[in-house]
This record gives sequence, C-alpha cells and structure tokens, in this order.
Amino acid sequence: MGCDGGTIPRRDELVKTKKKPEQKDKDSERLYRWRHCAASQTRLKAPIVACEMGRLYNKEEVLTRLLDRSADASMSHIKGLKDIKELNLTRNPGFKQEGANKGDAYTDHQAAEYICPVTSLEMNGKYRFSFIWSCGCVLSERALKEVKSEVCHKCAKPYVEEDVVPLNPSEEEQDAVRACMLSRRVAAKAAKKAKKEAKRSAEGEEEEVAAGTSKGKKAAKISEDTGAGTSKSTVRVNGLASAVLRDKDFEKVRSNGFSVASDPKASEVYKSLFDTHKTAQKKQSAHWVTCNPQYF
Repeated sequence: MGCDGGTIPRRDELVKTKKKPEQKDKDSERLYRWRHCAASQTRLKAPIVACEMGRLYNKEEVLTRLLDRSADASMSHIKGLKDIKELNLTRNPGFKQEGANKGDAYTDHQAAEYICPVTSLEMNGKYRFSFIWSCGCVLSERALKEVKSEVCHKCAKPYVEEDVVPLNPSEEEQDAVRACMLSRRVAAKAAKKAKKEAKRSAEGEEEEVAAGTSKGKKAAKISEDTGAGTSKSTVRVNGLASAVLRDKDFEKVRSNGFSVASDPKASEVYKSLFDTHKTAQKKQSAHWVTCNPQYF
C-alpha cells in the first residue's frame, strides 16, 4: 500500500512552504521595452521617435495624443514636436518578421530589427544604445566610445557630447538624463533669445542708418532750398538796391536841372512821354499820366 519499497519523502512534500511571487522574465521585459511604444504599448513601426528622456514612441501615436491633449504621465514632458526627435535607424539585414517563415526554419526571437551602423550590434537591449539629438542617428555606446569623433559616424554632422541621449536608460540613470534634458532646454531657450536680440539690434541699426540717410537728404534739400532762397533774396535785394540807387541818382540829377528832353541818348518817342517835351506843352488835353495843371 505504499512506503514499503523504501520510498523517502522529500521536505517540500512534508512541509508546506510559502510560494515565491512570480518573477518577470528579464529578457522578455527587455525586449518589450525595445520593441513597443512607451505610450500606447503597441509594436513600434516607422517612423519611430524618441524624447529627451530616451523613450521610444510611434510618431503617429505622439501626434494623436498631442492633438487630443490626452498625454499621460509618460508624456508629460512632451509639449510639442520640438520635444521629440525622429530617429535615423539602420535596419538589420538578417532580421525576419514574425510569421515570415513557414515553420521549417529556426526563428531567433532575440534578433532585433535595427543594428548599429558602425559595430553591427543588434538593438535588442543587451547593448547600450544612444541617439544624437542634433541629427537623430542611433549608434551603440561602444561605437561612440571607441571611435572618438566630433561628427556623427553615420551622417557626418557635427555634434557635442551634450547632444548624446541614451535610449531606454535604467532607473538609476533617470535623474541624470532629466537633468541633461533641463539643461539642454535652458541652453536652447537662451540661444533663441540671443538670436532674437541680435536680429532686433540688426534691424535697429538698419532703421538708424535709414533714418540718418533720410535726415541727410532732408538737410541737403533744406540747404539747397535755403541757398536758392538766399540767392533769390540776394538778387531781389540787389535789384531793390539798384532801383533805390537809380531813384537817388535821378533825384540828384533832376535837382541839378537835368531834363529828359535835353538827353542826347534818348529818342524822340521816349522824350514825348514826358511833359517837358515840346509836343506836350502844345497839347490841349491833360497828360496821359497826370493832369497838367496849366490847363486848369
């Protein structure tokens, strides 16, 4: 009836122990983070974007949530398109989509869809990857450390060390990544403000130059008008002075007994206009300018 063949029970059969909680499969969790959107938990598909915290998103999902303003806690730091960057990824030529094989071949579920363009390391979470914020290229951390350069290894655009953002950082790195995000935003805001001030100062200088040019033209015009007015007034004054001098000379000559009738240079027609002419003395009517008092 049992226990007659030398059966020895084990301890777990005699003593009831408390079961340990179910442990997560670390490999499955790691692959899930690198293959699914951090907001909608759906499979990542191009175009793929990343935020300054290093989280991966589907661009369509981010745009939808920004338009609906229904961003959750994982997207609280994303206020607009300037806070995300579309990634420039390198496809893995050996990757096969799930369901592509017919069951007669081995499927490597650890294979990644994207790789590093320099070291060919797969982007499946086993190796650390980062992207450059200025251009969006994704590279492995090994490539960035071993091949020191001031330009991107994929697109050859220049970048600085502060532009390198780690993808899917660990919990211990969250604070450092957030601090880098805030410092990057402050620097971008300061650069934008300086650019606006420089543009405003340049526009002010152009306005001052234009105003100075217009003032110079106005002053030149005023000086020309003043010069013309001065010349005209000078001519007018000179003419008046000449007339006054002529009047004075005439009065002086007349006071000395000079008469137009005795002027040898004057014509008879001109002399006939004056009452000193002999024809004017014999007229029975008044003079054409004034009345002759000898007829009253």
